[in-house]
Amino acid sequence: MDASTARGAGLARWGVRLATTADAVVLTYAQLLFSRSRLVGAALLLATAVVPRFFVAGLGAVLLAIVLARLLRLAPEATDAGQHSYSALLVGLGAAAVISPSASLGAWLLAGVAVLVSVVLTASLRAALTLPALTLPFLAAFYLLVSALGLVQAGHEAQSVAVGPLAQALPEWARLYVRALGALLFLPRVDAGALVLVALALHSRIALFLSGLGFAVAYALARSVLGTHDDALLLGLALNGMLVATALGGVWFVPSVRAYLVAVVAVLVCALLEVAWFARFGARHGALPALIAPFNLTVLLALHAARQRLSNGAPHLVDFVPGTPEQNLAYFRGRTERFGAMSGLRFAPPFRGRWACSQGVSGGVTHEGAWRHALDFEVLDDDGRAHRDSGAQLTDYYCYRLPVLAPAAGTVSRVVDGVKDNAVGELELEDNWGNAVIVYHAPGLYSCVAHLAPGTIAVREGQHLAQGELLGLCGNSGRSATPHLHLQLQATPRLGEATLPIALHDVVLCGVETPRLQAVCVPKRGEQLRPIEPDLERAAMLRFAYERELRFSLRGPRGVRIETVVADLDLLGRHSLRSSDRSATLYYEPTASAFTVHDVIGPDGSVLHLLRLALSRVPFDVEDALAWTDRLPLREFLPVWLRPLFDLASPFGAPAALEMAYSAQRRGEAWVVEGRSRALLRGGQPLVATTAHLTAQAGLVRAQVRVRSRETVIEVDPNPTRAAVRAPIPALTGGTAHVQR
Repeated sequence: MDASTARGAGLARWGVRLATTADAVVLTYAQLLFSRSRLVGAALLLATAVVPRFFVAGLGAVLLAIVLARLLRLAPEATDAGQHSYSALLVGLGAAAVISPSASLGAWLLAGVAVLVSVVLTASLRAALTLPALTLPFLAAFYLLVSALGLVQAGHEAQSVAVGPLAQALPEWARLYVRALGALLFLPRVDAGALVLVALALHSRIALFLSGLGFAVAYALARSVLGTHDDALLLGLALNGMLVATALGGVWFVPSVRAYLVAVVAVLVCALLEVAWFARFGARHGALPALIAPFNLTVLLALHAARQRLSNGAPHLVDFVPGTPEQNLAYFRGRTERFGAMSGLRFAPPFRGRWACSQGVSGGVTHEGAWRHALDFEVLDDDGRAHRDSGAQLTDYYCYRLPVLAPAAGTVSRVVDGVKDNAVGELELEDNWGNAVIVYHAPGLYSCVAHLAPGTIAVREGQHLAQGELLGLCGNSGRSATPHLHLQLQATPRLGEATLPIALHDVVLCGVETPRLQAVCVPKRGEQLRPIEPDLERAAMLRFAYERELRFSLRGPRGVRIETVVADLDLLGRHSLRSSDRSATLYYEPTASAFTVHDVIGPDGSVLHLLRLALSRVPFDVEDALAWTDRLPLREFLPVWLRPLFDLASPFGAPAALEMAYSAQRRGEAWVVEGRSRALLRGGQPLVATTAHLTAQAGLVRAQVRVRSRETVIEVDPNPTRAAVRAPIPALTGGTAHVQR
């Protein structure tokens, strides 16, 4: 390599480093609003520029923190996402507020040390705590700085005065709201607060609403109950109230009416802490200001209390990588409405082949009262009989000694064996449940299968299980007059415990004209069902090898264009299709039983959005004709001007999905998947209609997608000529990390 080439390579490396650092800087600012948006971060950076000293101090603190994090070799993905430097940013801004412009160099050196302390504390608390560190590192480092300086001042007059005639024209409450937003940056000014307000609106409409809710509660309390006019107390109440409401109502809880009620109560608790701190320290010279300590204490208290619940019910804690409040809500509703997985777990039928439900929920025999949420199963022949011959012998029953499987992954918590099978028509009332296996799946969630045959249990207590592993064989032990299988969910490992609501997932309903796949099913008496029986040939039709390139030709209302997509796989094992032409990514999950699209990120014009409509979820079942339904995000089909209103209405239970009816049939050599929306246009035509053709040799070959009156025909080039271009693997903390189950 000659000198010029080496110099060029060196410059290129420095260019990459500078770009990465600049990205980390704006993401650090975005963290202050619980955001991962670069645009939000840039707006907050601009807000600090209303007072140049704050701009320089904040930016300098962030750069120092990033350099230290890299020297300490802290997790690079967290550093690049701003997670090691946002407390340092607050330390820098706080230093600009308490250190006089005429202060000595030593004061600023102390501020630099406080920045370094905040980085170390952030890394330590992130590793040590099961709860989020929030801004505890900032508070600790800043209080050390203030104590070392011997200074406490709320800020200089220049940054506390509302500026401009427009600010003076605002009502007092509106001026306080905007100034409180600016106080997040130690700049309680209308101009700085207005820029923070813009950043908040760019980040999330739900977060904007929650900030207003938190402010309204805090302001009403200050005026109606406390009757205070103290500017410092009002600003503290407003800022902490807004942060608490935003954090609990949309970041750590899935947005909902109950989450909003929790947020309101938490704001009241936070206000109590703020007032107590102010009464104890506020009037004393040299006292430490509360800053956002009440916010930290309140959120940590609420999260710790919520985690003590036996189940993660409403309001639902975010148990996935969080995004914006809108993303959290969309992902949660998609998980529950598409897949019925309230806890993130999906329960398969605990058997192979076709069985019939002999007693369902509130079945009127033994499934009543505290034990109503339970299911019984047996096997029927074509004549609807559960046994051959007279049924006088246990061996006459089709289900007797058939395999019983684990409905979900877990750990065996309890095994009961040694209870003999009853003769047909007899009951054992001393050991009601007979031989049973109880499996732990998640905190407060166990499954129990009962009435197993003695001596057939194939697991031991403490054994880890995968879904579908053999537990034992179906028998007639316990309170069982004829062989059958009993299944229930419960909150503890105690045998005979009260039941929890139950549903099975990915169940094929049989005995109907067209077998139908139910993503969520609570079987009723007499319904016949089975799990998906995977067809490996069909599964191969939607397998995209790593780095495989697909070239799509799209012919639609705007003419013909070409879009190239590459199959990708990130460090977390998430599968995706990535369009470099349109900067879009489709995240999907391939299993032996189904192809499932979870999310599409990027411009609406990408072919990936059309593929999601056509192949939202495709089961790979052995049936040549199968029907199922799926739900697509309704927001994408709304006018742009209506989407902010939709975001605000969604937490209150407004419809969030467009229901699609899909079917698949074999037509010659092709397997054709068709979809129609349940929503109709005027004239009776579906809002969305799709058709996709797949073959064993080429996989996806052609698709047609019509949305309203606009139809696009998609053809796949089986032999693309352009080589796939690799892109950097996405950071583990990227904004789309929550899209996979």
